[in-house]
Amino acid sequence: MADTCSLHSASIASKSHLQRLLQLKPRRRRRMRRPLLVWLLTLFAVVSFTSAGIMQHVPRIPNLFTYFFQGLREANKTETKQPASPVPPFLLGLQEGSQSEIESTTLPPILPSVLNSYYNMEGETISSSITLPSSGNGGQRRVDLCEGDIVVPLSNDRNTLIEQTYKSTKFPYERSNPLVCTWNVKVTDNCRRGVVTMRINKRSRLADVDGCTKGYYRVSPFMKETKICGRIETLPPFQWYVEDQQPDDVSIVLKHAGLNDGYWEGLSFTLSGECLPNDSNMTSSQALKTYNSWMQKIFKESENVDLTVA
Repeated sequence: MADTCSLHSASIASKSHLQRLLQLKPRRRRRMRRPLLVWLLTLFAVVSFTSAGIMQHVPRIPNLFTYFFQGLREANKTETKQPASPVPPFLLGLQEGSQSEIESTTLPPILPSVLNSYYNMEGETISSSITLPSSGNGGQRRVDLCEGDIVVPLSNDRNTLIEQTYKSTKFPYERSNPLVCTWNVKVTDNCRRGVVTMRINKRSRLADVDGCTKGYYRVSPFMKETKICGRIETLPPFQWYVEDQQPDDVSIVLKHAGLNDGYWEGLSFTLSGECLPNDSNMTSSQALKTYNSWMQKIFKESENVDLTVA
């Protein structure tokens, strides 16, 4: 009986000891987790400070943590596409084809001055006046004169064209006196063949009366005896071909009786020149066809605008 009691007591004691061990086991696990966490944090701090110190002295050594965070940022980026810039209408034809469809036998295409002109200079026009007898009343009348000798530089690069602008006397203000002007145009000799482009500027206007009897402008010898008057600012650019500096007798002629009606009047034009490429097939006879085509075009357009071609 005593043995039975002692065994029962021992069993109870062992159970209670086992329960205490089971209760203590989770605590030991918690205690074991804390040193591991402290050790990892310490290692991270040591590596970071060490890497930072090394990077200060040796910038070429890569920082792995920097690469890691940079990779995260790059992965989280959303790619934003920039809206395509609008294509100017005058370039649509050039983009659709591989090359401009203009044949090599024609003059170079005329591009807007904003694209091909980085040098614009004011040309010199010499003004004077004379007094002539007035018909009918025996009196006298003053006539204003202007003239200029122009040398157009021929450029080898369309992106560096030199533009020269010329104006008639007191342009664009109203006038009561008649005006007669002549500009003689030559080109430089830096290339054998070239083309000169003439643009009529805004606010240019001549009297549109009785088939240009009160005033006109022309470019000789290409326009022969043609007279152009009215709102000449609406004219398209005119080009002429030069070869070995010929023709050397090109003249821009202006005659204007004076409107004095409170609106802009007179003539302003801009000249630029460029060399033709070696593979261009342009000749004097082919250039003559382009002059005729230009005249036919403005003759048709004159029906819709205040422009007279006589």
